[in-house]
Amino acid sequence: MHSTVVTNPRRPARARNALKAGAAGAAMAALTAVASRGTPAWEASVFEVLHGVPRWVDHALWAPMQFGSAWAPPIAAALGWLTTKSWRPTAGSLVVGWGGWWLAKGVKDWVERGRPFEELGADAVRSSAITEGLGFVSGHATVAFGCAAVLSPYLSLRWRVFAYVLATVVGFSRVVVGAHLPLDALGGAAFGLFLAYLWHAAVGIKVSSNGDASR
Repeated sequence: MHSTVVTNPRRPARARNALKAGAAGAAMAALTAVASRGTPAWEASVFEVLHGVPRWVDHALWAPMQFGSAWAPPIAAALGWLTTKSWRPTAGSLVVGWGGWWLAKGVKDWVERGRPFEELGADAVRSSAITEGLGFVSGHATVAFGCAAVLSPYLSLRWRVFAYVLATVVGFSRVVVGAHLPLDALGGAAFGLFLAYLWHAAVGIKVSSNGDASR
């Protein structure tokens, strides 16, 4: 993994990241407005398709799904430090990742939308699906996209794409296993990006003239 040069290496692009945070926040607000009204018919249909895949897919997705768990932020932080020796992606992975994990619980309590078992009924989910707790937003998706966005400016294009693909798999997996509805995963993705862009806007993204991230 190699660091990549950020636009204008002498000055953090804080304004640009503030705009990105605003866009992600607006997306989050729109998704929250829809989710707070219940489960639209189209969302139930999408869930039925994704959750209806063969059972072995559940098992195949278990390992990548852990990259959205509470264990993911310290792993991302270690990766950030080993890759850049910079405090920004290292601390950011912990602040955004763990902060997003707990803040997502607050969003759940505020929106009060149930998991698929409650929203769609027991017949719509497999017996292995989680039945307790609230759905919107997905904490796993929040963590995965938050950590990916924190590390992204410091990664090469190949690893940047990998980070976002992995985050997408995490969100997708939560729908497949019946833990969340599609809007829960999308809301979590938007929330994670919002927190990550806020972090970049607050602390900046600095790289040296040779493209290596600076402290």
